[in-house]
Amino acid sequence: MPSVRIKEAYSVLLGVTLALVGVALWQRFVPDAARDPVEPPAVMIPPLPSPLPQPTYPPTATQGSLRVGNRTDHSVRVVVLSRKLKIEPLNWDFAPQEGGREGLLLSLPNNKVRVDRGDVIVAFATDGSRAYWGPNIVGETEAPFWDGDRREWSMVLQP
Repeated sequence: MPSVRIKEAYSVLLGVTLALVGVALWQRFVPDAARDPVEPPAVMIPPLPSPLPQPTYPPTATQGSLRVGNRTDHSVRVVVLSRKLKIEPLNWDFAPQEGGREGLLLSLPNNKVRVDRGDVIVAFATDGSRAYWGPNIVGETEAPFWDGDRREWSMVLQP
């Protein structure tokens, strides 16, 4: 059994005593407001805007290729979910500013990607910034928009 020396016991006892006296003095002289944790301000959620007019597309604007541009400073993942085709969601990653000027035509190794009315497109930042675009529904929301000359849907992510 280890023995405790008097000098060591005295040092430990003195340290504990000083710590207790310090805490007692702090509690007595420091106001309660300084000791209470600061609560963050309440989050204000603005009211929803009035309904925006829905874009109208010509009846021929149904199926087409998909072009996406990333004009943000975020690394972004674009996910496409087809409502009609029973396939897994497709996704592509974009570097900051990649395809920002005219966008890039999305494709798969073996075929072109074609989207149709009702397909869902979502984009989100992968850099931890929590930036998010979507959900965008082809032919129902402002993005993606129909480019009749190219016969494709186009979506440009803005900061």
